[in-house]
Amino acid sequence: MPERRVFIIRHGERCDFAFAKSGLWINSFDSKGRYRPLDINLPRTLPRRPDGWQGFSTDSPLTEIGYLQSKLTGRALRDNSIEINHVICSPALRCIQTTIGLLKGMALDKRLQFSVEPGLYEWMVWARYGRPCWIPPKDLKKIGYPVQENYVPCYTDKELRMSETMADYYQRSFSSMNKILAEYSEGNILIVAHGASLEACTRQLVGGDIRSSEDFYYLLNNTPYLSCVELSSREGLWRLVGRPIPSFTHTNNYTFDPVQLVTKDLESLKKERSGRDSMRTTQ
Repeated sequence: MPERRVFIIRHGERCDFAFAKSGLWINSFDSKGRYRPLDINLPRTLPRRPDGWQGFSTDSPLTEIGYLQSKLTGRALRDNSIEINHVICSPALRCIQTTIGLLKGMALDKRLQFSVEPGLYEWMVWARYGRPCWIPPKDLKKIGYPVQENYVPCYTDKELRMSETMADYYQRSFSSMNKILAEYSEGNILIVAHGASLEACTRQLVGGDIRSSEDFYYLLNNTPYLSCVELSSREGLWRLVGRPIPSFTHTNNYTFDPVQLVTKDLESLKKERSGRDSMRTTQ
């Protein structure tokens, strides 16, 4: 039996997290939902969605940097001669856009379609603003995304329970992986999902036990955007073999305020910023 390889990748930088402190993402919409990006790192345009612009509040797109991250990662996969035969991603818009960037980076965007699997969505306890709404595959197709419309998902969005425990999330991820592996019994698979997916989609597959919540959150906090892990199998036994491409290191770039160059009272400005930072750390 030939070796099989599965690659699991976290999505890129997301708008709502990148601009959580500044509010520039939310403020880029006016009262009528018209969008005008207030930062160079916000997407220039947004896809039309059937639930309206309000749907972005629970389904954030990538930042411009996030999309670039995904293309660079796709290029690294290509440069390391990694062959991909099947692509499956979470229904979150950030994962779908990451998938597009990866395919473009690998020069596969004209050759491969991807399937959308709700079972790969993140732990539902993190859906802070209620059940998320996603853009359906048929509407993604209209936008021009190379999505496989006739894919039969392991889970429907209605089957994802808002009350699921961490153990439920592990089990859903494990079940989704088993069904995906059975559906695509040959060839290499690329899975694009969330930070916790690198752990939850692999742990039980390689024979491990569900971790404690402390260990789970430790691993999550140390899984940056576009992290990638590889699984390999011979004779049906899966093992983790580490990352298939070099690491991806980058730094934060904070908002520049030109007021600091023209103010006559720099000390007051410094104290004001220090006070804001202090309040953030205590909230």
